[in-house]
Amino acid sequence: MADLLIPNISDKEILKRYEQIKPIVAVDKKLYYLRKFTLKEIKGVCFLSDCGKNVSNVVGKNEIHVLEGKEFKCLHTYGLHGLFRPTIAEVLSQIKDCDIPLVKAFEIIETPKTKSNAFNDDFISAAFNNGYHVSIVRLYG
Repeated sequence: MADLLIPNISDKEILKRYEQIKPIVAVDKKLYYLRKFTLKEIKGVCFLSDCGKNVSNVVGKNEIHVLEGKEFKCLHTYGLHGLFRPTIAEVLSQIKDCDIPLVKAFEIIETPKTKSNAFNDDFISAAFNNGYHVSIVRLYG
């Protein structure tokens, strides 16, 4: 398996993608956009922390739709066991270039499993051994 790395993209490219592609979260079975984040927050803050404070507007009916077949395994820097702290930049940097024009939002739909579960999947096992958590990200158009 190839070396696993989170792509390093420029701040300019991160901001360009962030202007178009917004993180969303599910709260009580409704999807919500999050407040606007600064570049420093986009790159260094767990956007899932304190969702109640970060939630902004509810996603409108028919405003976005799931991009079928575009879910992907996303790498996130491993901090501590049991501490999953994804950043917006980590997700934005791993969306395929060919998908960027189609994407309006993303949602982390599956968070990392326990260490024992990691070894049931070759990719997750390799990611874990290289110092990463793995989530599943859903893309919306």
